[in-house]
Amino acid sequence: MTILRRAQIGKAEGIDTTVKSAKGLWKAFAPTWAMVMGVKDGKISETQYTEQYSDILTNVKAKVWDTLAQHEHATLLCYCRDGWFCHTHLIIEYAVRHWPERFCDGR
Repeated sequence: MTILRRAQIGKAEGIDTTVKSAKGLWKAFAPTWAMVMGVKDGKISETQYTEQYSDILTNVKAKVWDTLAQHEHATLLCYCRDGWFCHTHLIIEYAVRHWPERFCDGR
């Protein structure tokens, strides 16, 4: 079982999931720039962001989830500070809800 955590980039080692700097298959977890700027600028609500991001998570290929599940511990990274609304929380919630036998919430 993979224990999932989240952290701010620069505060921990882990998997970058951002639209700005994610690499390789981890780009699959990145929100769009429109989503990021929309929520920052108050043009879209956290609820709207969550709905849009749910569509992204639904389309993440099995290979990405399988690769994530190969880790004993995985820290998902974003530029958001602890305590902020952040897509990394949504990734963790989605993974635990859809594959409780593979992923566990370590926040």
